[in-house]
Amino acid sequence: MKRLSRTLILLTLIGTLFAQELAPKNTVLKSIVLPGWGELAYKSNSAYVFLGTEVALWLGFAGLRYSGYVQNQDMISYTQLHAGLADYPNDVEFWSDLGNFMTYEDHEEEMLENRTPEDIWSTDYQWEWNSEANLIEYESLFRKKELTLLGSEFVITGMIVNRIASVINVRYLNKKNMQISAFAGPINGGGYLQIGLTF
Repeated sequence: MKRLSRTLILLTLIGTLFAQELAPKNTVLKSIVLPGWGELAYKSNSAYVFLGTEVALWLGFAGLRYSGYVQNQDMISYTQLHAGLADYPNDVEFWSDLGNFMTYEDHEEEMLENRTPEDIWSTDYQWEWNSEANLIEYESLFRKKELTLLGSEFVITGMIVNRIASVINVRYLNKKNMQISAFAGPINGGGYLQIGLTF
């Protein structure tokens, strides 16, 4: 009887160790580092969806950042040509002010009227637009550059969402018992939808 008990215990231990070796490890961490990596451990075809999405997001991010860089260089050249800008700080507020005032003196005068002399830029950054039309064109260039950079930030949000979805997916592949529950109801002026995931 003791021999049978020892044999069963030994078989149970061997089985447990064997199962642990077969079970994919660190799949959640892998999915956070690179979406789709965790799915590869389960040989799931969904891995290629997550990997492909990640590659597309990185390409989109790189493209938008490069485009923003080119637009920024064009904007600087434009201000040097049409506003006589010789030097500038690395501050988005400066570039915004540059589009709000025809001259540095106009900017300085308004800051003094508003009793905010600390917001006056250094005299090293003086400018004077040679025409209102060129000022309007600059505003357009500035907006386009800012929208491009904002787009790259949305891509970063997409990368985060891709990782969250990949983590949920590997949890599902691991346990195969994920349940999704949903509940909708009215509230004052509209309604709401509550979605729950249990693993």
